[in-house]
Formats: sequence, C-alpha cells, structure tokens
Amino acid sequence: MKTTGLFTTHKVAIKQASDRPIKIIPFGDVHRDSDMHCGTKWREFLAYAKSQKDAYFIGMGDYFDGMSTSEREGLSRSSLHNTTIKNIEKLYSEWIDRMSKELAFMKGRIIGMLGGNHFFAFNSGMSSDTILCQNLEARFLGVCSFIRLSIQTQTKSRGRSACFDIFAHHGAGGGSTPGATFNTIEKMQQTADADLYLMGHDHKKGCIPSFPRLRLAEGKGSLTIRERTPWLGRTGSFLKAYEDGTVSYNVDAARSACALGWIEFDVAVKRISGGGNDHLEVSVRGTC
Repeated sequence: MKTTGLFTTHKVAIKQASDRPIKIIPFGDVHRDSDMHCGTKWREFLAYAKSQKDAYFIGMGDYFDGMSTSEREGLSRSSLHNTTIKNIEKLYSEWIDRMSKELAFMKGRIIGMLGGNHFFAFNSGMSSDTILCQNLEARFLGVCSFIRLSIQTQTKSRGRSACFDIFAHHGAGGGSTPGATFNTIEKMQQTADADLYLMGHDHKKGCIPSFPRLRLAEGKGSLTIRERTPWLGRTGSFLKAYEDGTVSYNVDAARSACALGWIEFDVAVKRISGGGNDHLEVSVRGTC
C-alpha cells in the first residue's frame, strides 16, 4: 500500500450556536466506482448527513476504488496511447463530478479530507482526491493530519473557545478481531496527544473511549485535577465484501464481511463555574 505520505496540520474555527453539541461525522472507504459499492448504505448516509444541521464532516480517503498502488505503478509504466489515457481521465472526471454533486451539501462544513491508497493520478499532477477537495472547497489533508478545532461558545462565556484535537490517518494495519483493529488506533496515542483518534482503511467500524487522562489546573492559588477521555474510532466503509453470485477478493482471501456505514461523535462545550472554578469543559459521546 502506498499513499501520498503527506502529513499536515490544520486549524478550524467552529461556532457552537447554542448549548447543543456539535456533531463530527467521519466518512470514508466509499469506493464509489466499485461493483461492490453499497449504494443503499451510501444513499442512507447522504440522506442522514443532509438532515444534520450542526454536523461537520471529515473525509477519511478511498473515495474511489481505482486505482490501487500497483495499478498506478502499472499505468505509469504502460505504453498506452494518449487517446486511451485521455479516455481514462475522462471517465474518472465523470466519477469525481458525480461524487462532488452528491457531497455538495457539505460545503462550508467539511473540516478536511484525507487521501487514501486508492486514487487516480492525472497527468496534470492532480489526483481524484485533490480535485474532489477542490470541487467541495475543502482542504486536502494528505494521508495523516493533526487537526485542531477551536470551538467558540455563543452563550454566557461568549468570546472564549475550547480546543478539541483530532489525530486522523487514513489507516494502517487492521486485524481479524475487534481488539486487534483497535490496537492500531490505540498506538496512535504514542505519537500525538489528541482528544480523538481516527482511522479508516480496514473497513471495520466502531468507536470506544480510551483510558481517561488526568490534567492539573490552577484555580485561586490551588491545584485541581481535571479529567479528559480520548476516543478511538474506526470509520467504517461503503464497500460490500460478499454478494451472491459475485467475485470478490475478500471472498478469495476468506476475510470477514465489511462493516458498512459510519460513526459519529457529539462534542459539547459547557462552562463550569462556581467553587473557584471558571473554565470550559469538553465532553464527547460516540455512536456507531
């Protein structure tokens, strides 16, 4: 597997209009042009995402099935006629336009979009990932990004903001058991100190809280202890593994069925005051 290898940092300001939490919805491993793409689950996701007014989205990569690393390498070494290459580029341009229209409602609410190991590279130097981001007015984040959300409250504590940090990677590794697939994400905590760790790639789906972490804070000359719990998430897929009468590499390798769908997180910022305290507290609830 080979990706862009690009790491980025990114900061996004988000206004919390009321006491309601904001919703963070990662989505990825869509494989939109594959015969095994699950159109039913994808349309369900689009309808649900459109209905969420306080939601912000993170693309996790592999929006298209073609091309894999080996296919891109093979195409770069090929002696195809210019006409053939232009026809392939035209086909992928049509797929990009279709997905851009499907995701157009997300404009202005996309935190950013990662790239995966499946993407088409155009002769112009652009890729299906970067063009999709351009169409959606979203920042391309590479394969791995350290993201800071500056959540600005609009209540009595107006003018203050709380930071929520996300460490996201398209994905590496995986595992045949639920514990194994989350072990890879848990190890991300050794690299970066974040509130939310996200991975896609292995087509597993789920989110769990990690162990709470204690932090020292000072208030009116004395130390207090505050607790914050990071969350771990595998972001699901929209690619089926098994379908009656259909050939699939997953079947050939006797892999488990893919976890179709998405996960989401409700992130709430509240002001805690009284008893010498006056600070903003962030709470998270994950759903899969």
